[in-house]
Amino acid sequence: MSSEHTDQLFEGILQSARGEADAIISRGERDAQVVRASSDVKISAAVEQEQKATTKRLDQIARMEESTIRNLQRRHEVSYSERLRKMVIDLVSQKMADLVKSPKYRSVLVGWIAEASVGLNLSEAEVSCSFREHLDEQMLLDAQALVKQTTGKTVHLQLSDRVLSSQGIEVSSLDGKIAYNNQVGTRLIRHERDLKELMEGQLPCRNV
Repeated sequence: MSSEHTDQLFEGILQSARGEADAIISRGERDAQVVRASSDVKISAAVEQEQKATTKRLDQIARMEESTIRNLQRRHEVSYSERLRKMVIDLVSQKMADLVKSPKYRSVLVGWIAEASVGLNLSEAEVSCSFREHLDEQMLLDAQALVKQTTGKTVHLQLSDRVLSSQGIEVSSLDGKIAYNNQVGTRLIRHERDLKELMEGQLPCRNV
């Protein structure tokens, strides 16, 4: 084989090899582009998903914080209201205890006796008081007159030997089976709604 033919043969082989190499490189670049594009899509999707998950977690944390703050505020309000309620009750109790020494207290007791007599709604009853108070026949007569003036009903009251454990009075049936308690502690409980309205800045509808 001549040298010229040999050169042509080698040149053809080289061209064929170059063409195949170019094709392989081209396919590789296309495959790389496809992989890059697919990776970009996957990365974008992963980032978007993570952003959504993060936003959701942040929203949950924010709601938990708001709920915690509301619960703390409610606890504080309840605690404050209870402390205020106790303070008001203590002050009222002290005022009522101090009132025992005042000349005004006699008319207060007469009013409580009359109120309890109307509430008990019996023609005859007996009246008890605590060791703090002193009742006499004139006070009972004044209470009877007040009941008559207020309701038109006649009631006969008598003193009881029983001594109550805390300030105030109690009007009961002669057999002691039913009674109307008008002690200070009971009156405060009875006027609990008025006390709450007073603490909230509203005017109470009745007097203790």
